[in-house]
Amino acid sequence: MGKLLDDIASPVDLRELRADQLDSLAEEVRRDIIDVVSSRGGHLASNLGVVELTLALHRCWDFSCDRLVWDVGHQGYAHKLLTGRREDFPSLRQEDGISGFIDDSESPYDAFNFGHTGTSLSAALGLARGDRLAGRERDVVAVIGDGALASGMPFEALFHAGSTDEDLLVVLNDNKMSISPTVGGVRRYLDRIRTSTHYNEAKEELLQLLHQIPSVGGYFDDLSRRLKEAAHAALTPGAVFVELGFNYYGPVDGHDIDELTETFRRLRRIDGPKLLHVLTEKGRGFRPASENPTDFHSSSQFTIEDGVVKVDSSGGRRYSAALGDAAVDLAEEDEDIVAITAAMPDGTGLDDFSEQFPGRFHDVGICEQHAVGLANGLAAAGKRPLVAIYSTFLQRAYDQLFHDLALQEAPVTVCVDRAGLVGNDGPTHHGLYDIACMRTLPEFVLMAPRDEAELRAMLALSLDIDGPSAIRYPRESVPAAGDRTEPELELGRAEVVREGSDAAIIAYGALVERAVRAADILQNEQDMETEVVNARFARPLDAETICGTVSAHETVVVAEDHCRSGGFGSAVLELLVDEGVDTSGVELAGVPPEKVEQAERDTQLGWCGLDARGLVERLSRVPAPA
Repeated sequence: MGKLLDDIASPVDLRELRADQLDSLAEEVRRDIIDVVSSRGGHLASNLGVVELTLALHRCWDFSCDRLVWDVGHQGYAHKLLTGRREDFPSLRQEDGISGFIDDSESPYDAFNFGHTGTSLSAALGLARGDRLAGRERDVVAVIGDGALASGMPFEALFHAGSTDEDLLVVLNDNKMSISPTVGGVRRYLDRIRTSTHYNEAKEELLQLLHQIPSVGGYFDDLSRRLKEAAHAALTPGAVFVELGFNYYGPVDGHDIDELTETFRRLRRIDGPKLLHVLTEKGRGFRPASENPTDFHSSSQFTIEDGVVKVDSSGGRRYSAALGDAAVDLAEEDEDIVAITAAMPDGTGLDDFSEQFPGRFHDVGICEQHAVGLANGLAAAGKRPLVAIYSTFLQRAYDQLFHDLALQEAPVTVCVDRAGLVGNDGPTHHGLYDIACMRTLPEFVLMAPRDEAELRAMLALSLDIDGPSAIRYPRESVPAAGDRTEPELELGRAEVVREGSDAAIIAYGALVERAVRAADILQNEQDMETEVVNARFARPLDAETICGTVSAHETVVVAEDHCRSGGFGSAVLELLVDEGVDTSGVELAGVPPEKVEQAERDTQLGWCGLDARGLVERLSRVPAPA
């Protein structure tokens, strides 16, 4: 018998299947997801957990006109397979392929281009309100995970939505996980709801008993009424959502398509804001992912038979791992060092720190604003916080970087992970704006290492700075230091890596090694002597070295893995103008202010002229020496 999925060109075909065919279809969808992610990499565990939920949603609504708003997009692979993108699915997260996230440029079934968590409920409420104002009749459904629910913005949306009469359905996908296991008070509250089966039975019995109290007038009638109201409030699962103004339903089995379908069809007839609590298993259908959902949240290529992740062909370990090791070494010597992350202890390399110093490690969940604010308080109490957050997510905490760190002159080290171009995760996850965000803030020291030895030295230096500092590093293998020992850094002092009289490259962070390779190529191919300066600091800048280098060379390229507008290069130009240095021979090499599509990181750097060959091309017009 042919595969059912072969005949699904759109959700219209899905709605024509018999109910008894849907479990088989769910398994086919899972198999396609596993096959593609095993060879391409991608978000596996979260997508495997929502297959039945996705089928039920598309059975009950036509989202080519109704609107389905997925939070983040980590849960969107089954949705893509069912909405006309199966043929393109093997190109997932590849150059010129389909996105690993929800992308409205791909399909009319995608409401937005979403890759950051916590935004779905606000957007969905805006759609519902806008439809009503326009006199447009369509349903709006938002799907959000339990980890994302606690990220702050969703609660702001819940507070607002509950005070309206908008017909909005929120599906709370509860799998006890974000990337790592969900933490905090929301987690404990949902745990109590999930384990409330017998509690619900007791509630019904008690309510039936209370409703049998006879009406006798006066005091006893008032007491009976208050007892009934108190029982409803105290014994209703999801009472918090009810108090916020939502009609709460659930929890229901998120892998029972019949129950989900029946529930959705019933909820379509109910007006006003509604929340359906759905219980799912992250990684369902693939044992390695269900047993270890954290490792298979964003997975590299793996062997399907045993789930063994294939060795990274790029070689070497990541900057994140180097940061984590350095943090552990420093924490062993200084008990005041504490570490903070926002739901990503593994991704930021702090998993070993969390195991060795559990009392000094704080995973605050998907709450970057709180993470930075917490660091301020810990610093005020005499601790030395290290806050490790991906650059793309640190953007959420911009006000806290200013108000809670810079304005307080708080001695906090911000470890800016995944800075620069990030490869296959694409436009929603590039870390291209952190320098521009922080270099304008008072007191901040900004650093970027060229290799592991420098990363360790910068982390140690940050602990001696009586104010906030930030260290940015990319999503790639950290260059080995070779024979270089850990340098003794001087605050605001650059390093001349290579001398040369014909041209110069002033490089920041990850581009230093590429600048060195470019200089080697220019020497070998054009007999050009190129000076390479490792800036080390974007704030404060080394005015003596930078101004001297620019004054001594007719052509200077300032290179950074950051948006060209407002970044390190802009800071250099500002310095040169202030010092009265001629800037006519200075060229800024950075990421242009436009969307850089998904591809391998090295490919993206090449597109932007930031790899070694791109830097060579920028300088090759300089005449060779006579």
